[in-house]
Amino acid sequence: MEKPFYAISLVWNVLRRYLPENVTQNIRGMRTFVDMTGACFDVNAADAQRLEDILTHESAAKSADFKVSRAHSLPELKEEGGAYAYQGQQ
Repeated sequence: MEKPFYAISLVWNVLRRYLPENVTQNIRGMRTFVDMTGACFDVNAADAQRLEDILTHESAAKSADFKVSRAHSLPELKEEGGAYAYQGQQ
């Protein structure tokens, strides 16, 4: 997202709006970036390409104001309770 958001529920709402339920049910470990402009999460390998295709299409069609990409390294993530953690490259 270009502008910071205030709650991770916004990300969940976006995902639930565009993705089939069987994909969103398999999303795990969602955490927001420290700057609250995005989030990262784990998804089954079988669903990863489908998720990426659907969300990239929606974003490109201008019906959404977000971008999606696979992480090659993790950014600084906001810890639960407000602390920060750096996950480093994996």
